[in-house]
Amino acid sequence: MQVYGSRISYYTGKLEAYLRYRGIPYDLKPTVGNEKKLLSGAGVVQMPVVELTDGRWMTDSTPMIAWLESGQSAPGIFPADPLLNFVALLIEDYADEWLWRSAMHYRWSYRTDRQYAAETLYNELIKGALPIPRFIALNRLKTRQRGGFVLGDGVNDKSRPHADRTYLNALDHLQAIFEVRSFILGNTPTIADFGMMGPMLRHFGQDPTPAEIMRNRAPAVYEWVARMWNLKPAEGAPDLIGAVDPCLVRFLTEICETNLAQHRQNAAAFGHGDGRYDLTVQGTCYEKVPASRYRVWCLEQLRRVWSGLSADVQAALQALLTAPEATILWDSISIKPSEYDVTSAAPFNKAINVFGTGVPPH
Repeated sequence: MQVYGSRISYYTGKLEAYLRYRGIPYDLKPTVGNEKKLLSGAGVVQMPVVELTDGRWMTDSTPMIAWLESGQSAPGIFPADPLLNFVALLIEDYADEWLWRSAMHYRWSYRTDRQYAAETLYNELIKGALPIPRFIALNRLKTRQRGGFVLGDGVNDKSRPHADRTYLNALDHLQAIFEVRSFILGNTPTIADFGMMGPMLRHFGQDPTPAEIMRNRAPAVYEWVARMWNLKPAEGAPDLIGAVDPCLVRFLTEICETNLAQHRQNAAAFGHGDGRYDLTVQGTCYEKVPASRYRVWCLEQLRRVWSGLSADVQAALQALLTAPEATILWDSISIKPSEYDVTSAAPFNKAINVFGTGVPPH
């Protein structure tokens, strides 16, 4: 398969970790210079987009991995236990939709990281492909990315401490988990681990500032990143925890207070037709963040899985997810439908960007 992406791309790294785990061969190609092909085949220019050998196109790492996994033999990465499976999906969604803001902040707010990322993207995607002088290309990249994905996503002088702390909290929770087991839900990797590889591999584990923090503050997380990148499928049945333990409960509380808080407020803003809204998370206000139709769809997927659980499993999860923000999973409130992928064709549907046409304007 042809994977269009970048070696410093959040979701490309997530998909690559899975492909390496399953031994699925692929070629990594740049998006720059292939925009018309991507728009025609997948409907968007984003990372990653996949072209299969039979000519079909796939987008969105979450449904792509789910589809690829459906053709694999056991042990699978989706837990058989419905409670653990929902926990795994909740963690993956947090990694995809909440940690993104903090990851982009660390990459484009810090001078050393900003220069590293711009140089890497220039050498990988632009050099030799576009007739733009190097210094102009670097300045444009830094201005575009910081202006859109940091300032344009609500990270300013007032919210920056919380964006910093978001990463530190994730490290602390994962460090506590990896001190007692090899992977998030046991001694076998699940979709929770592959989801967390999105931010932890290509951003926090590679960019100079967060990588240094990870090595010193959470060495077990740093070791886990390397282990995931070198992972091979194990023989036999998955070795997962029998019950959710206190360190995992604390992590789930963080996820509820952040990602599920974002989902509730984003869905409300989308329902009101607001292009931007003020997002309040753990007492911090991210001003004028862009409303996301795609994230409404993500919430719809979590609520759909929740509705399919038995009453006993729902009750057990409610006993674990005690943060008030978790009620968005089971509230009977009406949410304006995203009307995205209404035929459930993903990952073979025509995709949309998380934010409008791709980059939120500053």
